[in-house]
Amino acid sequence: MKRSRGALIVVYLCFTAVLSFGQTKLKPLALLKHEESLMFHDAVFSPEGNRLVSVGNQGMLYLWDPTQSFPVSFKHVYKGTALSCAYSQDGKYIVTGGEERSIKVLLAQDLSEVKSITGLPATVRKIAMSGNRLVALLQNNEIHIYNTDTWEKIGKPRYAAKDSKIVFSSKGDRFYAWFSSRIYAISAKDGELINVFNTNYGIPTDLTLSTDDRLLAVGYGKADEVIRIYDTGDFKQVKAVKKNGAGDSATGMSFFHNSNKLLYLSNAGNPNLKVYDLDNGTHTSVLKGSATDNTSISRDNSKLILAPRGLNSIRLMAII
Repeated sequence: MKRSRGALIVVYLCFTAVLSFGQTKLKPLALLKHEESLMFHDAVFSPEGNRLVSVGNQGMLYLWDPTQSFPVSFKHVYKGTALSCAYSQDGKYIVTGGEERSIKVLLAQDLSEVKSITGLPATVRKIAMSGNRLVALLQNNEIHIYNTDTWEKIGKPRYAAKDSKIVFSSKGDRFYAWFSSRIYAISAKDGELINVFNTNYGIPTDLTLSTDDRLLAVGYGKADEVIRIYDTGDFKQVKAVKKNGAGDSATGMSFFHNSNKLLYLSNAGNPNLKVYDLDNGTHTSVLKGSATDNTSISRDNSKLILAPRGLNSIRLMAII
């Protein structure tokens, strides 16, 4: 494997300490790290959980094996910053977006380029994939939808906040995004609006969907309730999490697969990563003092990525 532009530093740490304040426990597996000047901007697990991909400020993409202390492969995909990455649902493709106003589609097997979608009107902030649909959120608030069989754009552009998440349903038939205090459910087939829900509460900081598609958890900041959980059928509120202190907000949210447990970061004072069990209403603190913007849980609920935006390391944790 040839070295890419810039030296690569990888620090691999195996700890015996287990971080826990309840039934859910985290055990540190590794600290994945570029050279000091390189900063992560996104990282996600492959569908099988045996690989993870990351992108950063030097336009590099790194493919990692969670059991190894070095990357499986890496590739220079942009001259500028790479901001977002995603796997296709079948694990065949890795897709990236970044400052160069383009989307790169790579084969996950060898990182060879399959397609480059260029000439976009703005920086690509977020990328998401499901089934044969690719969704990109641009810096100018536009949402573009592509058919991955042809890589052609479908439907007219929709709009969302530039810091919105793009969250697909497990069936891949729709995705969710927010703009101001409104949450949109958008058809993945043709980009048409399925529903517009005005929370009448606040501007979201994060959102995530349960794996059975029944519950949409929405994070908030500067509010008495930092998480509200809605039924996706009628958008009625079914649960809420009150703030943990002044200035609290909820970010880094992910539902565990096949359970009603929600991972979230409480940002009151020192960051505190917690697990909220919706079935019994309990909160378990699993990691204190570690900020993260994005989290990714492997499909078997065995591993967790903590990926803060703009920092030079990713924490890989075992869930036990």
